[in-house]
Amino acid sequence: MDNSCKIKKMVAVLFVIMLFVMFISIDCFSQLNTLSAYLAQKSIGQENIETQFTNQMLYKTKFFNLHGLVVKALDMKGFYSNSDIFVSEGNYIISSDPQADTDYEFEQITSFYEFLKENGIQLLYVNQPVKYMDDSIMLDEFGVKSYSNQNADLLLKRIEEAGIPYLDLREKIKEDNIDIRDLFYRTDHHWTTKAGFWATRQIARSMNDQLGYDIDLELYDISRYEVKEWKNCWLGEQGKKISKTYIGLDDYTEIKPAFKTNYTFTDSEGRKTDGSFDAFIDESSYSPETDVYQSDSWHYSYLTKKCVNHDVKNGKVLMLADSYSKVTEPFLSLGVNEIDNIVLRDQSSWFRIRQYILDNQYDTVLICYAQFMIGAHNRPDSANYRMFSFGE
Repeated sequence: MDNSCKIKKMVAVLFVIMLFVMFISIDCFSQLNTLSAYLAQKSIGQENIETQFTNQMLYKTKFFNLHGLVVKALDMKGFYSNSDIFVSEGNYIISSDPQADTDYEFEQITSFYEFLKENGIQLLYVNQPVKYMDDSIMLDEFGVKSYSNQNADLLLKRIEEAGIPYLDLREKIKEDNIDIRDLFYRTDHHWTTKAGFWATRQIARSMNDQLGYDIDLELYDISRYEVKEWKNCWLGEQGKKISKTYIGLDDYTEIKPAFKTNYTFTDSEGRKTDGSFDAFIDESSYSPETDVYQSDSWHYSYLTKKCVNHDVKNGKVLMLADSYSKVTEPFLSLGVNEIDNIVLRDQSSWFRIRQYILDNQYDTVLICYAQFMIGAHNRPDSANYRMFSFGE
């Protein structure tokens, strides 16, 4: 047995002892009948027994934080490996991706490209990076193989050979000499608002260079924006799984135009409202005083909306996107006349993307996907299973 396994067992034993002490010190005896039924494999209803017991246990957050302190003190960077959470240098969470042959993704993209081309619609594939650009970091630090960048390299090579326009943001990161870690939250898999703002400029430039757009890149001069920052204010989705005491809290930045904007927004029911860029931001999400385990992810304070920008005359764009687009679509909307956003995993089984595109008469489709979407169709239980299903 290696030292890592021994330490994990020691932590588990210590935590069980702490639970037992708390169990006898507070009113948990009322759960004994339920626990006995569970151990005897008797019916206890549909709700999971562990969830019932955890939800009713007093001081559960204190226990969770205490557990985080113990794991941090023991420097167990891979303690949560069963959840594919690994803590790299600087309390920076990273995860692994399995190898993908990219066949399904490539077939879907090429067929989709031909469909769009036949209907006079342009396509640009945008590869959004994960939190590391060298897969060997997972093997070197944690002994775990990851294929995220290898998968992206393979798919982009095939796309390039097929003559399909694409943008690999990893190349722009290298060109601008950016540290990839500066683009992501430590405690969350999403990129920051600053990263989304930077990426939007790269997407706009690529649309100009490859698709014949004429987007004013001066729109993405940060000096034209109001920037507000909060320090140590929120906990990301991955961080909530391993505690704030172990990983710490993340900073957050809000970016919005200091210049006037003029929009008409259309909701899912077809109702129209006029407004400004501010409608893209739900500032009620910024609540540093709220329990970080109960508050919503601050990343989702930025919204995606179907809209018309009355200050720009050209461009009707559909983004086939993931949650990274929360902080790209609002900024890209500043450079085109109309923009819409579809996340395929969120659509019902009757939704037909090709018919939707024809019905709405888009002139451009952007596929903006994080690398970990590649290969998801190989795993039917993945939430991202349908993200590359462009044939319906």
